[in-house]
Amino acid sequence: MPALKNFGYNEDEDGELPTLVTGNEPDLQNILNTCKPDGGKNIVSDKKIDLANRQLDEDFGRQQRIPVTIITGYLGAGKSTLLEQIALKGSGKRLAVILNEFGDSSEIEKSISIKNNGDAYEEWLDLGNGCLCCSLKDIGVKAIEDMVARSPGKIDYILLETSGIADPAPIAKMFWQDKGLNSNVYIDGIITVLDSEHITTCLDDVSPTSHWHGEKVTLDDKSNTTIAHLQIAMADAILVNKSDKLEGDDSKKHELEDVVRSINTAAPIHYTKFGDIDLDLILDLKAFESTKLLEQDYTCTFHDPRISTVVLTFPFFQTQSQYDIFIKEFLQVLLWKDFGVDFRSVLQSQHEHNDQECKNFEVHRTKGLIVVGDECRVIQGVRDTYDIIPGEKLPSVTQNKMVFIGKHLNENFIRGLLDSAITPKA
Repeated sequence: MPALKNFGYNEDEDGELPTLVTGNEPDLQNILNTCKPDGGKNIVSDKKIDLANRQLDEDFGRQQRIPVTIITGYLGAGKSTLLEQIALKGSGKRLAVILNEFGDSSEIEKSISIKNNGDAYEEWLDLGNGCLCCSLKDIGVKAIEDMVARSPGKIDYILLETSGIADPAPIAKMFWQDKGLNSNVYIDGIITVLDSEHITTCLDDVSPTSHWHGEKVTLDDKSNTTIAHLQIAMADAILVNKSDKLEGDDSKKHELEDVVRSINTAAPIHYTKFGDIDLDLILDLKAFESTKLLEQDYTCTFHDPRISTVVLTFPFFQTQSQYDIFIKEFLQVLLWKDFGVDFRSVLQSQHEHNDQECKNFEVHRTKGLIVVGDECRVIQGVRDTYDIIPGEKLPSVTQNKMVFIGKHLNENFIRGLLDSAITPKA
């Protein structure tokens, strides 16, 4: 970033210098009482402060931020084959492919704090077509940011392949939460690769020690939810690989689609052979910014009680106060388990829902398009973290829409909570 212009003190423009206070003055308290909240007169004018702030924003805006696509899916689904196809096609992008070897998603966040206690291991491979491959043992956004900083002008796009047993949510949150700190990377989307032949086995195998391919279960609940459920729930696009196994069997294909749609109705499903796919369908999705994901058909004929999708539509907000109440009394209540008080216990008593689902629900992904007056706002969330950014009000958008993907979601309960928040109080 270029150095800031000189915004030093100028007597003609900025006025008299503030009184020097040593702290030993007998009338110190009186001096402090007459000072501005910042401790004295501004050494530079408000005009110069504003100019400096605007230059900072412009300089940060000029920095190139590299998109990251997370590729997840069980072992054997075809993640590596997909990466090979992307590298072969090239797409004109200089790609960095990061392969992760972590075995338990619970270790991901820990590694950020312990990364300086051990040596990071990076092994770079030339994949051709201007692509690089890095085996990054030292996982964490900071490690990837450092990688980008050390390779200025050499990387246009990052593909991050997770372990087959990884819950992608903690990884996504790390990239997403870091964007407010002027990170040089940002999350573009999550792609989940499924094995057409074995996905139903992965979803149904809930033995206490292992899944298909021997992956260890990392979930400690008793809801029979598998890592495969979480990988599908988090997806912005779903690739059903080895689609040749479904050829000539339309009933099996429809059954597979119903099972996947029962978990995540928001993500488009694409069928692939050997990971071959149009890159425009999986790269540059801007999934955490786009309003397109809300233009989906959310109907399905099969319901998976473990993880499912709830879609709510309701009228536009006319005032900011309506929107503020919606955020405080609905969205935050739904996503935040604890915010000073146990909101879920309060809700259970208020709405007279005594079933276990209302106490144990978990929201994994949140997507929303909210119109307030003439403004459109996009809501994106991962677990208990959410962000709200300006959006575009498309002609097809005629009402507000919220999409929740998660575990034990009771649509009647969530709808009742929404109605309670947006219904005018008497």
